[in-house]
Amino acid sequence: MSKRILVISILAIASFFVACSESDEVTPEMIKSQSTAPKSLPIVTVEEFVAPANPVVTEDQAKRYAKASAALVELGVKWSERIDKATDGEKVQILNAYNVARDQLCARVGLAGIAEYNWITTVALPNAQNRAVFEAAGVKPIN
Repeated sequence: MSKRILVISILAIASFFVACSESDEVTPEMIKSQSTAPKSLPIVTVEEFVAPANPVVTEDQAKRYAKASAALVELGVKWSERIDKATDGEKVQILNAYNVARDQLCARVGLAGIAEYNWITTVALPNAQNRAVFEAAGVKPIN
């Protein structure tokens, strides 16, 4: 048994040195593509959203909603390109990752994830009491 472990260990070490000795040339194109690749951001905590009894939003919420709206449109365009190019098996994984990305985007803007964004869209935005607040934030309320 110990001979087997010794042989496997020697083979693993030898294959490591063989793999390390094969030098792939690093081209300027590789360096350029790596430097322009988007950097990964750490996952932020998404607060649990509980819809308030009063559907009136603050000016700050309206501004965060406007930022999230613009960013979600851009995110949707980029992810739809990925979905179009994906195979059927990959599409489900990409859609799941897209939902996480939407939630993260809203949390980074200051909302309680996509849940708060959806509540503002469906409840607060159509509310006439919020018209002036949304207009001041640059969002055209739904009539």
